[in-house]
Amino acid sequence: MNHFYSRPEDLPPRNPVDDSLQRNIDQAITGYFYETCDHLTQRVLSRGGWYVTTCGTALTLVIICVDRRHNWDVLKYMSSLGKYLKEFAPTTNIRIYPPPGDGTSLQMTFKMPMMSE
Repeated sequence: MNHFYSRPEDLPPRNPVDDSLQRNIDQAITGYFYETCDHLTQRVLSRGGWYVTTCGTALTLVIICVDRRHNWDVLKYMSSLGKYLKEFAPTTNIRIYPPPGDGTSLQMTFKMPMMSE
């Protein structure tokens, strides 16, 4: 399987229209993702800051935890969050930022299994 790869300097320059379109796409996916989640998962997300971004090679859910309790709740819901994210893209990431002073970020990658022919 051939994959096309370009270094960042080989890509055409980005312009404000591209950035605006990227923000609109991210906001739309964020809204659809939230609506897809069950009530308990929505409540966990609502307790802190979070957003979905399509920048990079995979759809990424970024969660900023406000305290240790929220961080623990997010970790308990990782598989549920991954399940909902996989409805939008075959490869997804969840990046969790703990409260300030409580360590470093954690990133998990979820990939859908390849279908056999």
